[in-house]
Amino acid sequence: MVLLRHISIALTAAVAALGSALFIALNYFYKRRVWSPQAAYCTITEEEEEREKRQILVLGLDGAGKSSMLQGLTPGESAAKRGRCRPTRGFNFMSLDAPSCQLDFLEIGGGEDLRRYWGDYLRRTHILVYVVDSSDRSRLPLAKTELHRLLRVEPQLPVVVLGNKQDKLNALSVAELHEALSLDVVTDDRKLFLLAAQLDSEEAKRKACQGLDTVQDLILQLV
Repeated sequence: MVLLRHISIALTAAVAALGSALFIALNYFYKRRVWSPQAAYCTITEEEEEREKRQILVLGLDGAGKSSMLQGLTPGESAAKRGRCRPTRGFNFMSLDAPSCQLDFLEIGGGEDLRRYWGDYLRRTHILVYVVDSSDRSRLPLAKTELHRLLRVEPQLPVVVLGNKQDKLNALSVAELHEALSLDVVTDDRKLFLLAAQLDSEEAKRKACQGLDTVQDLILQLV
């Protein structure tokens, strides 16, 4: 059993590493989506002018809502068509064209076997989006531990913490989440923002994923 576990961990790590390489390579083969300030979207081809790229790394514990965030940012997909996302086993990626640059979103799964490799991806990242399930009180200490571990790896990296599932009855408020994650100890020279969202509920889907408009605006300002 121990041997099988080691083999499983090794294979998971290999998939994550391969995913990062594919994430970069596949940008040259797939059509990109345009993200305009007015949230109007269209599609352009790769033959058009190459643009400066900025990588947005999306992390968080499994079940926090990372894939739902990426799904909500996908242009041309109505809220009614957005279904419940399955847990990410390896990685997801999406490329959007902002007015000033190309935004490459890379999501890495939040399972225990993958979290140990999160820090390896920070060196190529311009913004970290860290998604937290604000209703899962029992796992908030673990979410805090993993977040602060990432903060120590790259002290200057801008961070957007997204407190998801605010529609749940037992969800922590933004103020409570700020305290639970010990964000008060973060130094003032770090660009760190805490936003609230509810990305999974039916009501949120009808309202086109509450909170994502603010996330979009903030990311555009940071890049």
